[in-house]
Amino acid sequence: MSKKEKRWRRVYFLLYLLIYGLVAPLSLILFFIGEESFPFFIIPVVLALPAMKHNHIQKIREKEEMRA
Repeated sequence: MSKKEKRWRRVYFLLYLLIYGLVAPLSLILFFIGEESFPFFIIPVVLALPAMKHNHIQKIREKEEMRA
């Protein structure tokens, strides 16, 4: 695993913590309390983040293989 891949894995880990650990639960809590409407913006973000991470890490690996 290259330094670049390790760095991006760390960035994605922090994004997971932020989105799945803070934003999504807070949005759902506010919805159930009645403060806001249903958080539709969360659905594409929660579904797309793992796919985005997978595709980006694959591109990094492909570039590293081409250099070697």
